[in-house]
Amino acid sequence: MKTMQKRLNAAAVLCLMLFISATANAASKFDGSSNLICATFDITACVDGVTCAKGQARTFDMPEFLTVNFKKKSIHADYDGGKTADSPFKNFQSTDSQLIMQGVENDHGWTMAISKKTGRMSVSSVGEEVSFTMFGACMAL
Repeated sequence: MKTMQKRLNAAAVLCLMLFISATANAASKFDGSSNLICATFDITACVDGVTCAKGQARTFDMPEFLTVNFKKKSIHADYDGGKTADSPFKNFQSTDSQLIMQGVENDHGWTMAISKKTGRMSVSSVGEEVSFTMFGACMAL
């Protein structure tokens, strides 16, 4: 009976160590050291003086997938139909809870924020007469 209890205790300690290791590893993936792939889920588009509309990426000809390359300081976008684009980010900050990138593309200023804890992201793109807000999630490559 004591042998069985020792084995259970050893198994419990091992499981706890694996859990702690996996949690620490997951957190380190959202610290700017690993490139990320991000999928967009929901988008809201607003036009000056017009009601806002909600939809998915293909509704607004927006990218469904974004690849964040921290070394190149660039975000690569893959659009439905094979079109691609790259947008450099000029500003990068790592706060206690988020990674924040900012840039300019097609006369629009944009900001991307990624939660260090969950990988959830939000992106805003603002221009003279139109703005977009995207929500999604990222994972390390």
